[in-house]
Parts: sequence; C-alpha cells; structure tokens
Amino acid sequence: MQILHDDCLNAMRQLPDGCIDAVITDPPYCSGSVSEASRSAAKGQGLRSENINRFGWFVGDNMGTAGLVFLLRAMAFESIRLLKKSGSMLVFCDWRMVPNIAPAIESAGLRYQNMIIWDKGSMGLGTGFRAQHEVVLHFTAGSPEYYDKGLGNVLKCRRIGADRYHQTEKPVELIEQLIRVVCPPGGVVLDPFGGSGTTAVAAANLGRDAICIERSAEHVATARRRVATEVQPDLVG
Repeated sequence: MQILHDDCLNAMRQLPDGCIDAVITDPPYCSGSVSEASRSAAKGQGLRSENINRFGWFVGDNMGTAGLVFLLRAMAFESIRLLKKSGSMLVFCDWRMVPNIAPAIESAGLRYQNMIIWDKGSMGLGTGFRAQHEVVLHFTAGSPEYYDKGLGNVLKCRRIGADRYHQTEKPVELIEQLIRVVCPPGGVVLDPFGGSGTTAVAAANLGRDAICIERSAEHVATARRRVATEVQPDLVG
C-alpha cells in the first residue's frame, strides 16, 4: 500500500509498464460555472457553504476546460502504459464535462467502454430536476476482464454527510463496488488523484493493493492516517 506525495504525472512516470490492474480516480471536475472566466474565478464550485468553510478550496478544481482536458489526456497516456492489457480505467466526472473528457481520454488509446451512474439517493443543490447522480466513465486498455459480473451500471450508495475528510470525498462502499468488478483479488489499483485515501482504504478492505498519488501534503497525511487506523493491519500490504 503506497500513498505518494507527488504530482500524478511525475509519479506515474516512475512506475514500470504493465504493473496496474485498474485505475480508479476522482479528478477535479472543473464544471461549476457557465463560462470559462467564471469557472476560473470560482472559489467553491458545487460545494455546500459549510463544506467550503470547513475545507476551503483545493488546487486544480478551478482550471478551465482546456487545462482539465490536457491534464486528463496526459494522465491517460501514462495509464495505458501502466495498465495490463485486461485492465480498466474508471474516471469520476460531472455530466457537463463528459463531451470534453471522454474523447480526450480516448485519444490516448483507451477504449470508451461504458458509463456508470452513481445514484446518491437524494437530491443536491439547485432547482428543477436537481442533480442526484454523478458519472463514472469506463475505459479499457485492451480485452477487459471482470471479476464480479453481478453488478449493473447504476450504483446506489448514499453520499457522505458533513463528517468527511475531503471536499469531494466518495464513499468507501462505492469505491469497493467498482474495485470488485475491475480488479482481481491481490491485484493493484492506481488512483492518480488520491485525495484523502478512500481508494486505498477500499482496496485494502477487499484484499487488493493500491498506489495513491496526491499533491496536497495535508491530504497525504490524512490518507496515511486513514490506512493506519481504518484498515485491519493484516489487510495492509
């Protein structure tokens, strides 16, 4: 189990070819405004005020669309080198950014395989058809293998409440559902945008190994603490 304090592209370049079974990651969404100028100036896109007050904002999530596309395309190029030929990459995404992100990642050589919907079970902010879901884009490196064939592409899992470690933290239970499908027991999951370590915790719970990369020193410390305290010692590789 590795929690690396680094830029994702730099850290990924240090890893050997074909060492990863699955990439599962939750990158910046960069989708909170109606124009590029207002997006770049935003201080809390899509977050409730109490979470902004508690966590502040974080580096990277007020990039423009071009910046996000450049970053994720570069990440995808490294991912296809690292993935085994049977491997998958799952990328969380806001629905507004799908038309930009999907072709950018495809252009790195990955196949756009499916779209997974996370049903959070309750509505978010806004008016009129208030959002209750997020999207996970599924890409494959070659001929994919699946290790749990009993899961559909709509996953129901309640969102995390106010007691959280990260501004956009995902539930461990949700990440576990994804891991079961695309990573074999004993396999290795890579999370290039590791945040507070949810992917590492989920992987350890299921008997998988994980490499999580995070550029924020504060979140790296949180991730390492979570792995040390939330995971049974015999499950940490």
